[in-house]
Amino acid sequence: MKPRTSLCFLSLIYTLSFVASDTLPSNEVWALRSFKEAVYEDLYQVLSDWDTVEADPCNWFGVTCTMVRDHVIKLNISASSLKGFLAPELGQLTHLQELILHGNNLIGTIPRELGDLKYLRVLDLGMNQLTGPIPPEFGNLTQVVKM
Repeated sequence: MKPRTSLCFLSLIYTLSFVASDTLPSNEVWALRSFKEAVYEDLYQVLSDWDTVEADPCNWFGVTCTMVRDHVIKLNISASSLKGFLAPELGQLTHLQELILHGNNLIGTIPRELGDLKYLRVLDLGMNQLTGPIPPEFGNLTQVVKM
C-alpha cells in the first residue's frame, strides 16, 4: 500500500507544479488590464474577451504566451480602430518579443517604460496618432529588428 500512496503523492505534486507554472505573473496580467483600461473606444469589440476575471489571459485576443503559458511574448492588435492611450504598464511585459499595435487610433506619447522591454524584436506603432519624441530609453532596445 505504501508504494501506491507514494505514487499518488508524486502524481499530486507533479500536477500542482504543472498548474503553478501555467499562470502568468500578476504584473503581466496587470499590464494587460491597464492597456485595456487605457482604451476608451473599442469599436469592433476586439478586447471584449479580455475579461478581468478570466484566469488565463493567454486566451485573450491578440495575446500570445510562451508554450508553458508563463509569460506574454506577443501582443498583436493591429487595424482594430482602438482609441486610447499606450499604457506605460506595458513595460511590465518583460518577456515581450513583439508589440504590434499598427493601424489603430492611439493618441498621446510613447511611454518611456517600453524601453525596458529588453527582449523586444518587433515594435510596430505605425498608423496611430502618437505624438512627441521617441523616448531615449528606446536606445536600450538592442534586440529590435523591425521598428
